[in-house]
Amino acid sequence: MTPPSEFTADAKPLDSIAIEPSKIQNILLQRVLSMGVTGQIPLLVAAALMGFAVIGIGTETLMWALIATQTVIQFVIAAINSTLRRKMEAKQPDRLLFAAYVTAEGLSGAVWGLMMLPVAAVLGQGLGPLFVCLTLIVIITISAMMPASVRILSIAVVAGFFATLFPQTIYFYDILGPLPFVATLLLPPSLLWVTDLQAKQAKAALVNELEKEQLAVNLEEALKQSDYLAKHDSLTGLLNRRAFQWKLEEVRKQQPEAEISIILIDLDHFKAVNDNFGHDIGDAVLTSTAALINNITRPNDFSARCDEAAARWGGEEFIIALVGCPIDAAAAVSERLRARIAGHIDPQWPEGLSVSGSFGVAIWDSQDALATGIAKADKAMYQAKVSGRNRVELAA
Repeated sequence: MTPPSEFTADAKPLDSIAIEPSKIQNILLQRVLSMGVTGQIPLLVAAALMGFAVIGIGTETLMWALIATQTVIQFVIAAINSTLRRKMEAKQPDRLLFAAYVTAEGLSGAVWGLMMLPVAAVLGQGLGPLFVCLTLIVIITISAMMPASVRILSIAVVAGFFATLFPQTIYFYDILGPLPFVATLLLPPSLLWVTDLQAKQAKAALVNELEKEQLAVNLEEALKQSDYLAKHDSLTGLLNRRAFQWKLEEVRKQQPEAEISIILIDLDHFKAVNDNFGHDIGDAVLTSTAALINNITRPNDFSARCDEAAARWGGEEFIIALVGCPIDAAAAVSERLRARIAGHIDPQWPEGLSVSGSFGVAIWDSQDALATGIAKADKAMYQAKVSGRNRVELAA
């Protein structure tokens, strides 16, 4: 098992997750783009109704020309939207294309504002002009609200609308009076205030969503870390005693008739290593031994991942299980490992330090308890100790 990424000393607490502003902006833009132009279709329908509302006023041609212009602009916006969305999905943001998108939204707002021109001189003289006026207020409000989470788009629409509408209120002031003039002045800041609130809410909701996702990832990582530490020795990374026993019992349930060889290893004179060189060097010896066990048993263990077949049994003792491996093959593995340990010299070790190990090898019979099989290996290891150490002994 590969250990999960360790928690560093400067890791941030789970409740203070930093989300990159660029990531937030990109996601908000993608969500605006994902709406496409379907929301604009009802607005174009409303524009067509305005065209019918001015019939008989004498400005029908101008109104329909503006409606046609707005339709073309919406097709351009649709094309830019589609292209920009594909590029965003491919992680290839295009600032120039986005600038074109903002410009197109501004032009759309400007044309919406110009649609007041055909009725400005006759406002208040019939239902048609009033319908156009009220419809334009609704249209520009919707046009500003739809992309509000990317506020520059809302600003562009409102700015374009104001840029063409405000001069009309000045030019027709004598006809319209002060009320439309004041309304025109108040509408843009009101829309920008509302869209700003909406943008902040969208951003806050997204940040909350991303933080929850990151918290879930952190929690999963913490659970993996906890599970790993519960099953593994913190120094060597091998399985601990309890996890090794549980794993081997599970294997026996799955393969009740399999030959399972058990190798027990005790490092010779390890107390002298700690006494003469210190516990830090002793820990380094244990870590190096675990690495050698990993390297030499990997092709022969039952899971093809030796950290699932080997464990630190306690202190300077290690244990290995080889499933489907007869005792003579386990003895050969033990002899190779014994030679590797005896011949290993770590450049970080003090001069003169060498290590050896005594090995006991036994077969865990299927009718015996695991403790019995381990006891046989332990007895063989003890025989290796009394026979001179640095050797492999097989259980009788």
